[in-house]
Amino acid sequence: MNKELLGIYLNDHLAGTMAGTELARRICRTHPELRVLADDVESDRRELLDVMRSFGVEPRPHKAAIGWLTEKAGRLKLNGRLLGRSPLSDVLELETLRMGIEGKAAMWRTLRTLPGADADRFDRLVRRAESQADLVDQHRLRIAPGAFNAPNTSGVDVERTFTVASSPEGVVEYLRDFSRTEQWDPGTVTCTRLDEGPVEVGSRWRNVSTFLGRKTELVYELTRDDPQGLQFVGRNDTATATDDISITAGPAPGTTRIAYHAHLEFTGLAKLGAPVAKLALEKLGNDTEKSLIRVLGDVR
Repeated sequence: MNKELLGIYLNDHLAGTMAGTELARRICRTHPELRVLADDVESDRRELLDVMRSFGVEPRPHKAAIGWLTEKAGRLKLNGRLLGRSPLSDVLELETLRMGIEGKAAMWRTLRTLPGADADRFDRLVRRAESQADLVDQHRLRIAPGAFNAPNTSGVDVERTFTVASSPEGVVEYLRDFSRTEQWDPGTVTCTRLDEGPVEVGSRWRNVSTFLGRKTELVYELTRDDPQGLQFVGRNDTATATDDISITAGPAPGTTRIAYHAHLEFTGLAKLGAPVAKLALEKLGNDTEKSLIRVLGDVR
C-alpha cells in the first residue's frame, strides 16, 4: 500500500473534519438542541486521528489549520445581511455540514476496502454518519420554510455559548428577573421593574445602560419564559434589542450550558452606526459572558 498517497488522502479528510467540527460547534450555539450532533462530529475527528495512527500515517498540523481557516472563511458567505446572521445562515450552514457528513461517510466506506481494515469499525462509523445526515436533514427541512418567509431586517448580532456551575432551574430563576442585569450586564446602569406581581411573560423593566459612550434607555419585556430559555425584547425610538437565552443541562451534573444571542436592530438614521455598534456589541458580549460566569459559577 502506498503510504504517501494514503497520507495525503487522510490528511485532506482531516482538514475537512476540522472544518466540520468548527461548523458544528457554531451551529449548536444558535441551536443548542443540536449539541449532540456537534459532540458526534468531534468524536469522528478523534476517531479519524486514531485510524490514521493505525495505518501509520502522521497528521500534518497545517492541514488541520487549513480546515479551521476554511470554516472561518465560510462565515463570509453572502446571506442577505451585511453585519449579522439571517435565517438563511442557518439553512446554508446546515447544508454545508450535510455535504461534509456525506464526504466523511464516503471516506469510511473507502477505508473499509483497504487490506487489514477493521470492517466492523468502519460499518459503525458509516451508520453514525448516516444518522448524523438524517438529523441534519430533519432540522434543516423544519426551519427552511420559516427562513424563506422571514421579514427583511437589518442589524447586528452577537452570540456566546458557555457553561456555568449552576443548575438549569437555578439559572432560569435568576435570569428571568431582568432587574438583576445590574449584577451581570456590564453596560447596565440601572434596571427597574415597571409592574408588580410575579415575573411572567409580559413583565416589563426600564433599563438604563451605557453604549458607545452614551446613556441609552430601553423598556424591556419578557416575551418567552420556559425551562429551555428566556427572551427579553427592549425598545426605544431608535433601536430594538432582543436577548435570547437558551438554557440546557451542562456536561456535568449541576451545570448549565447557556447560549446567549443578542440582536440589535436600528431604525432611521441610527442604521448608519451599525458597523461601530457591531464592534462594541462584540466586546460587550465578551464582558457579559465573563460576568455571568462570575455570578453563576465557573466550571473548573
